[in-house]
Amino acid sequence: MKFRYFFIFVALISLVNCARVGRPTGGEKDLKAPISISANPDFESIHFSADKIKISFDEYIKFKDLNKQLVVSPPLEYPPEITPLGTASKFISIKLKDTLKENTTYTFNFGNAIVDNSEGNPLQQFKYLFSTGDFIDSLRVDGIVRDAFYQKTASNISVLLYAVDSTFNDSIIYKRKPDYIANTLDSIAFSITNIKDGKYMLLALNDVSNNMIYDPKEDYIGYLNDLIDVNSDTTYQLDLFKEIPNFSIKNKTELSANHFVLGYEGQLESIVENIVDKEQNSISFLSYKDRVTDSLHIWHKDNLADSLFVQLKQKDTIISHLVRIRSQEKDSLELTKSSGQTLHLRDSLFVLSNTPIEKLDRNKIELHDKDSVNVPFTLSKNPLNDKFEIAFKKKYSDRYSLTLFPEAVSDFLGHKNDTISYSFSTKKPEDYGEIQLKVINENKISTIIELISDSGVIIERNFVSETKTLNYTLLIPGNYNFRAIYDHNDNKKWDTGDYLRKIQPEKVEYFQKELELRANWKITEEFTIN
Repeated sequence: MKFRYFFIFVALISLVNCARVGRPTGGEKDLKAPISISANPDFESIHFSADKIKISFDEYIKFKDLNKQLVVSPPLEYPPEITPLGTASKFISIKLKDTLKENTTYTFNFGNAIVDNSEGNPLQQFKYLFSTGDFIDSLRVDGIVRDAFYQKTASNISVLLYAVDSTFNDSIIYKRKPDYIANTLDSIAFSITNIKDGKYMLLALNDVSNNMIYDPKEDYIGYLNDLIDVNSDTTYQLDLFKEIPNFSIKNKTELSANHFVLGYEGQLESIVENIVDKEQNSISFLSYKDRVTDSLHIWHKDNLADSLFVQLKQKDTIISHLVRIRSQEKDSLELTKSSGQTLHLRDSLFVLSNTPIEKLDRNKIELHDKDSVNVPFTLSKNPLNDKFEIAFKKKYSDRYSLTLFPEAVSDFLGHKNDTISYSFSTKKPEDYGEIQLKVINENKISTIIELISDSGVIIERNFVSETKTLNYTLLIPGNYNFRAIYDHNDNKKWDTGDYLRKIQPEKVEYFQKELELRANWKITEEFTIN
């Protein structure tokens, strides 16, 4: 009897389970991009005269980064009105506000801006084009854009074509929009399509203001020295660089009661001739260029005035710049050690100062090893007076202590240090790696070879003008690369370009691969300079 009730119970449970409705899985994920099914006027229409375009799709679509992705070529004076924005739709409407050029093919390249509403699948490189003339122009220009100095090139670079006609001259890029335009978006490649036959000037801009006009103060530019014929199969390379503007003071920033900074643009060839107050009394000062930014640091003392005049000598002209003094807080001397707890064997030991160093007292500085033995050293102050080096013969696997006793360091403002102690240690040579690079330079080109870390920090610079083997020892394990700068004017630095003077930036080439260096390893490579 009990078994009969058990089987009845099991049967009831089975019936309940069979009656339950299962949760829908939703099916497979949609991976298909939307499809354009019609347009009015039709795709690739000729004798185009409409002021409104409607494009329909097979499913609901929306826009993603339309302002960044959409490129209209030739550019329009007034941006077209595109709807709907912010809502999903099965069509897009384009309202034109310009008078179109005669006998011209127009391309609306949406890039990847059109995506389906459900999954965001992009309709890649979707274009709508038409012609106001008898046919669709079919010529094109292809190429790549590279940064002239850095290994990585910025994205979203505009590539411009200017037709060579009766109105053409080199300064046209400062005044009006180009005849054709394309964009690299997220790659370095570009393709300008549907161009009419003729000669053109080709250039690239990182168009900061997005106005298709070259502004040397903010834009990078890449150009070709020669005009191009679009009826050819040439692939072009444009090297982006920033021109050096004329020197001018951009801003004046007071950092403390005795320290202000003059930010500038252009090449710093000026020197601070003098600093005076309103009564033309000279003020004691020090000045130096910032290590990283385009700015000039100026320190002054013994001043009670509320404004000072900085007299800058630019070539044969002295220009006075007013700086108002508002801050009441003065700087105090702060010293820090350049390295952390480890002083690497190829590094130097520096003590950094936040105020200009005026005097060092060698007798009030001591350096000891792990056995408390005095270590001989020499002192040297750098030209900027913001640090000094303690040079000594380092031993590996040793510990050191550095002590600066009171008044060992005196700064420009009359401050002196209290007792400061630092400790650090060194490692074994086996903890480091070595790279040997043979530079093959058969044409004897003046070249700067820079060893750089994966973060772009210059580890070492060498100047070569012939085939030479360079040895880099005691390198911290990590990733490295080499950069070759073709120093054509032999001034020991990289020189940028000048558009109007038709000067290209000096060529920069990177080694073909990144080098992964491990401890106690030696890597041997060759770098050919062509």
